[in-house]
Amino acid sequence: MFIKKIHILELQNEEHVGLNTYVDDYITESGAAALNIEKQSGDHKLKLAVEKSVLDLVQKNSFTARVNAADEARDQPIRGFSKIVKGMLHHFNPAVAQAAYNIDLINEKFSKITRLSDEKQTAAEESYITALKAAATDLTTLGLTDWLTEIEATQIAFVELVKSRNQEDDLKPAINMKTARVETDNTYNAIVNRINAFITIDGDAKYAAFVTKLNNRIDQYNTAIAQRKGWAKKVDSANTEAE
Repeated sequence: MFIKKIHILELQNEEHVGLNTYVDDYITESGAAALNIEKQSGDHKLKLAVEKSVLDLVQKNSFTARVNAADEARDQPIRGFSKIVKGMLHHFNPAVAQAAYNIDLINEKFSKITRLSDEKQTAAEESYITALKAAATDLTTLGLTDWLTEIEATQIAFVELVKSRNQEDDLKPAINMKTARVETDNTYNAIVNRINAFITIDGDAKYAAFVTKLNNRIDQYNTAIAQRKGWAKKVDSANTEAE
């Protein structure tokens, strides 16, 4: 019995804090020392506290909410574009497969772009867009030029929104939600990897209670994620039929 994987990037902010709060509670119940994760637990508790404080400010901050929405809007076409290109790598037409390979190299170079802080992503995305424009012939071969148009449009919308920051008098957290989540994720992964490693070596007897409770929560969150994706697909299908 090992700790299950969770689609952690797909969690909404409130869900992300919720999952990690359960992790913290379950560690307290079992005892960090008994789980051999005293250091990892301490790091996780500190990062979770920061994430909770950031979420609290985000929920009170109308401007931040709009920035987060715009940030997610620019992340979605990048993720979708990458998946579509991956799917064309084995196209029956060699010319198409080669074009997909060329674009995939660019995507791989910028594969972590949506995990960067807002400021770093903005700079990196400009380079990403420039690289894709330089590969216009390949994009045309793949029939994916509209994806570049969408990626650039959502990037411009985000940048323009951020420029209007000084027009509002809102609270601003010391770090943004994306950064806070990444830092909490790092400590969560350290806990999971360490416990799973000990289970591999010593067996799961002393970890079973903790792992069972956490896996039950992970199942619940993965189900919620799957349901959201299912509803989104139904909406897309309905819109297509309506057209």
